[in-house]
Amino acid sequence: MDLAELQSVQSRERDSDDLQELRESFYEDVGAYIAALKEQRDQLAAEADDPFGSEEISQITDEIETAQEVVRAVYERRVGKVIEQAALAAAGYRVEPTGMTHEEERLFERVAETIESNKATVLDVIEGENVDGVTPTDTASSEPEPDTTPARKADVQPDTGQPAVTNGAG
Repeated sequence: MDLAELQSVQSRERDSDDLQELRESFYEDVGAYIAALKEQRDQLAAEADDPFGSEEISQITDEIETAQEVVRAVYERRVGKVIEQAALAAAGYRVEPTGMTHEEERLFERVAETIESNKATVLDVIEGENVDGVTPTDTASSEPEPDTTPARKADVQPDTGQPAVTNGAG
């Protein structure tokens, strides 16, 4: 894994509406690559007289930041494609989720399941079926019940309706 490979992946993802084939460990490999760069930078910084003035340390830092930006852009582009495929699968279309990473496969499955579950719930509501113990007609006609607790005369001052003030003797 290196920055050129990451940028190639980013370019292919941008140029296609389809999900490009990636190895299942892609994000893990990127994480290992960035971790190795950070370790290399830390070793150079420990050995340098002026780590902040070192051109080599600065270049490695730039490579780390660029790699992080590129992989984020790749992820954002791919996640949209994964969600679109999951929505199609949930709608009953035949979708072959290929070329996904481990993380993307889990996202695909969860999104498809959530959409299918939500569809079933909506269809139940439309049909007036009991959802979560409440039918649509129960919620529409439920009004708060009036308070029928009688007020005690000793708790209210006559003619004012205000609470009675007591001196503790009773």
